[in-house]
Amino acid sequence: MEAVYTARHILLAVLLVVCAYTDLARGKIYNMTTFPAIVLGLLIGYVAGGVYAGGLDGISLVSSLTAMGVVVVLFGWPYLRGGIAAGDVKLMLAVAAIGAMNNYFTIYALLYSTLIGAFMAVMLFIWKGRLKEGLKTTARFALSIGHVRDEDAKKAGRTTGLTIPYGSAIAIGTIIAWYVVEIGP
Repeated sequence: MEAVYTARHILLAVLLVVCAYTDLARGKIYNMTTFPAIVLGLLIGYVAGGVYAGGLDGISLVSSLTAMGVVVVLFGWPYLRGGIAAGDVKLMLAVAAIGAMNNYFTIYALLYSTLIGAFMAVMLFIWKGRLKEGLKTTARFALSIGHVRDEDAKKAGRTTGLTIPYGSAIAIGTIIAWYVVEIGP
């Protein structure tokens, strides 16, 4: 069983390094990276805990699928509104499939990734001298209800035109969660 847990950690590490690199270098997170990671994560969950062994707070197929459902709920709305890209959602789905709900790993990964992404956005706004404009645009996006894709926002003059490599924020946030849940004290 130790080999399964080692494979899980190696898969997660490789996924995060590759996706952070491609997001920083090319501005893309590729399906050829995320889809196999999702399948392997689900397979590892099944091998490690069967369909439901250990319940939701462990590693199993149901735990991985539940974690993926949490990602869909929390990242689906911002994606549909144009706030994050599909590659970012698929990367987080892969993280959820691999990490499952084991000690709430996916919840921590989502939380830390969001905090790192927000920090990166604020730093970008400051660096570009557009802090006030960026915060106003972000607040407008967060408080609006309708569909706000980038093209619609540009037409209405409600976009900063600035983006962050959110895949790297997901990688950093997941590494922090990995330490807190799997390695830390």
